[in-house]
Amino acid sequence: MDNDNKDIRKEIEELEKLIDKVKKQNEEEKKKQQKQPKNTVVRINLASVYSNNFWINMIIAFLINFIVIFSLFKLFDFEIVANDQYILALVGIFTIVEELYRKYLLMKQVKIVLYTSGLIFTFINILIFYILDLVVFVDSFSFVDYLYPVAFVVLFQSVRAIIKNLYIRLIHRFALKKMKRR
Repeated sequence: MDNDNKDIRKEIEELEKLIDKVKKQNEEEKKKQQKQPKNTVVRINLASVYSNNFWINMIIAFLINFIVIFSLFKLFDFEIVANDQYILALVGIFTIVEELYRKYLLMKQVKIVLYTSGLIFTFINILIFYILDLVVFVDSFSFVDYLYPVAFVVLFQSVRAIIKNLYIRLIHRFALKKMKRR
């Protein structure tokens, strides 16, 4: 009987050792899983907004669009315009249409935006300026050449992208300074 008890005790000790090993392995696996981020979401904001408030975003977008469009028109002579007020109306119409189609594409047609890497916005902007030139402002505004809207939109979007990036960086810098103060 004594031998049986000793054998049983040895087996119990071996089982306890195995249980400890399994517990250690489980703890190590849990630590590894905790180190890996769960459900990491990558957001790409192709239509970077200036503000979460719709009206503030529209006002800032209008102002930036106006400054960039007016400056490009005056610097490069892309257009023939009867009066500078037509540029103001052109920018207003463009800003509203642009915000509407961006919201629609980002809400309903995200695959198109992602597949084209945002190039769809450039094509639509070219189309908008052609329509504004040929249909809306027939006698008061027109581009000098049929290729000028393409060149203008490419230049416009490049300059505006630089301005948007600077604006967003400034906003983030101010936000970081506020957080550091606290």
